[in-house]
Amino acid sequence: MTAARPATLFAETTCTAPPERSDRMRDIVLAHVPPDRAIRVLDIGCGNGSLLFRLAEALPNATLVGIDISPANILAANDQQTDRGPARRVHFQVADYLHYRADPFDAIVTDGVLHLVRGDTGDLVSRLAGDLRTGGVLVCGMPFDCAYNRAFAVLRRMLRKIRSPWLDRAILQAARIVHGREMDDDRLRERVGYMYIPPERTMGRTLARRFASAGLHRTAEYPMKSTSPSQLKHRVTIFERSTPAR
Repeated sequence: MTAARPATLFAETTCTAPPERSDRMRDIVLAHVPPDRAIRVLDIGCGNGSLLFRLAEALPNATLVGIDISPANILAANDQQTDRGPARRVHFQVADYLHYRADPFDAIVTDGVLHLVRGDTGDLVSRLAGDLRTGGVLVCGMPFDCAYNRAFAVLRRMLRKIRSPWLDRAILQAARIVHGREMDDDRLRERVGYMYIPPERTMGRTLARRFASAGLHRTAEYPMKSTSPSQLKHRVTIFERSTPAR
């Protein structure tokens, strides 16, 4: 059985970030954006909006936009909105980022998404640079280049070749044993598909050089705690748009 393409998988499922991960991303973003200015923030792969709702509470003058390829995610995000308070400044849209068009943003945040975007890496980096105003920041959480992640990329490619319903069930059962106390079955099922998707790219020197050539210069880096031994190891890297993209 052939595994579903990432775009198909994500279009049909929701993705629920653990609250502690959204809290961590919020705190990192707040360390790099002006808290009182009327800024525009884009979240690429916003899931059910957990990060954007937290940022809306902390940034009283910001307008926040979340896009996701999954209609199920956007439906879940819209269901959590209210017609008053900070949530009114959050807007959600079903969109594939490589085909999304908007005026430049002051900040772009993305957590656990860029390594899954299929397509040319140069085109992706150019889009990110073009979607940021000069002086804007990109807060990028994604797997980094290391032996652990390279090994898991190989494993995921192997699993993808032999995917079947029984293997899905075996992965789910293993997840129940390891994480059954922390996650319910819905959240565990969300994550089964990821075991078949190797990263398209990881953060490392080569990718950082591509960012720099597009005018996005690395200014900081933060660790991100893994929630599972089967999860790729992530870091959060901060880039600043210091020159116009070429």
